[in-house]
Amino acid sequence: MMQSVLVGLIMALVKWLDWGFLNIMPRPIWIGPLVGLVLGDLTQGIIIGAAIEAVFMGTFTIGGSVPSDITAAAVFGTAFGILTGKGVTTGVALSVPVGLLAVLLFNVVCLIFNFVVDFEDRAIANHNEKQFNLAHFFAMFFYPAVYFVMTVIVLQLGVGPVESFMSNLPEQVNQMLNVMAQLLPALGMGILISSMWDKEILPFFFIGFVLAAYLGMNTMGIAVLGGAIAIYFILTDFKKTKELNELKKQRMVVGATNSSNLNDEMEDFLS
Repeated sequence: MMQSVLVGLIMALVKWLDWGFLNIMPRPIWIGPLVGLVLGDLTQGIIIGAAIEAVFMGTFTIGGSVPSDITAAAVFGTAFGILTGKGVTTGVALSVPVGLLAVLLFNVVCLIFNFVVDFEDRAIANHNEKQFNLAHFFAMFFYPAVYFVMTVIVLQLGVGPVESFMSNLPEQVNQMLNVMAQLLPALGMGILISSMWDKEILPFFFIGFVLAAYLGMNTMGIAVLGGAIAIYFILTDFKKTKELNELKKQRMVVGATNSSNLNDEMEDFLS
């Protein structure tokens, strides 16, 4: 019970931060280690969180469009992966459907908030600051509270059935889940690349592929090399921008000087 409550608090905290303070928090790369820490297996939390992050790397919430609840996917994927003892396979396999189902709860909460907004509008029209503040703080704490209760209930009632279900699966199905757990991160990476693809980054894509496939460089080495190249281009662009701005200033000074000389010549001619 205590573990379910702690995981529920993590869910509520991340949802609360995501609602208006820190939008970078609802990412599996952060949530996984937190869940793993409270469940007593930080290593698995980091591994499962990183795997789920790769799946949802190209998924972002834009406005009111929520393709998948990444927070719920990360929390439940990591929790079930650790509590059932199945690790990354179960975590990644459950994260996708859980993320899609959790969107339904988000839509229900937003529907309730429509009534809260209507109540706030009436409070403003009646110049009732007390009622407005009451509705505002209700919405602020109601949102994470819903996810806290949902998380505790799901973990209390769902771990046993999920563990039994996963243990009774045929070996062929388990192998399929293992393959899917390896393919989904590649799919997430593909979605991310498709959203930012440009012909200018094509050479770097193939350079990274060659470094990994033929030269055997690990992910950390490629990441450090890529970061160094990115910093080089940032500094180069900054230098070019600075030189361009200085050139514009020089042209403005020259233009102003020429205009002043022309005015002096016109005055001399007219006089």
